[in-house]
Amino acid sequence: MDGLRHPVGRKPARVYWMRRLLLLAIVVLVVVVAWFLIFAPSGDGTAEESDPAATASVSADATTSAAAADAAADANRACGVDDVEIAVTPADFSVAVGTAPVFKVKVTHVGSSACLFSTGGKDSDLVITSGSEEIYSTADCRKESTIKESDFLLSDGSTEKFNVTWTGNWSAPDCGDSPNETQAGYYWATLTLQGIEAEPTQFEITA
Repeated sequence: MDGLRHPVGRKPARVYWMRRLLLLAIVVLVVVVAWFLIFAPSGDGTAEESDPAATASVSADATTSAAAADAAADANRACGVDDVEIAVTPADFSVAVGTAPVFKVKVTHVGSSACLFSTGGKDSDLVITSGSEEIYSTADCRKESTIKESDFLLSDGSTEKFNVTWTGNWSAPDCGDSPNETQAGYYWATLTLQGIEAEPTQFEITA
């Protein structure tokens, strides 16, 4: 034990003490590193694996949030010609003179995102023709239009159904009275809603 307290050798005692301290420091460092590798998280030297369920949940939440943001933005977008299809058919193909023909309207969403569809306003019109002659147009008198003003939020193939009626009378510009009377024959109804025109549909007025 005396040799440990009082180093024996040709060199000064301070040199031997420094060597001992250096050796002790190395031993302590080795112990600390070994403890860290054994007990610290992921101390086995492998990278910590991520939780697939947690990752999927985060991805799903992000996707849902993005979709919700897109839907909210699209809700203020007016439907265009690529967003909807409008189908018009007469409720009864043949009606008697003096009867107001009724047309069934079906609006179907066919676009890739939600949009707002409006049935009223100057971009909506019902026109009745016979041959090349225009018999009636809601544009002649907007205040007497039979197109009910409604707003629909359409998305993912949704549909809206409603009816539009023709009075059965001729119309004149500026809500004027037409001297013409509706006669028996075949007619065509063309409906335009929010600037989107449907295929004309034929019907008959009988005497």
